[in-house]
Amino acid sequence: MNNREHIDKLTDEALNSADGAMRATPRPYLMTRINARLQQETNSAWERAGRFIARPAVVIAGLSLIIGFNVLAIVFNNDTASQNTATAEQQATPDEFSNTVATLYDIENNEP
Repeated sequence: MNNREHIDKLTDEALNSADGAMRATPRPYLMTRINARLQQETNSAWERAGRFIARPAVVIAGLSLIIGFNVLAIVFNNDTASQNTATAEQQATPDEFSNTVATLYDIENNEP
């Protein structure tokens, strides 16, 4: 029973610990300081740049510029690829047998 009494005593201490507690009071003029800080406008360079970039006209212009660059890259890449293929065909080696592999499994049966 000693354990049970000890637990009851700890429970009573925990419940009674808030008896002398008082309501917290803020420092004088705290609310006026908070309001003054909220009303104070400090525009840093990052805030101004963010406001400028967030404008719809800037966003639309930027996205259309990116899409335009991608389209140009695709168009010029296709022309370059076809030119590279033509150049590679012209520079083929005259040795026809350099690209072939002789296999032993291609046996012709000429019997009728």
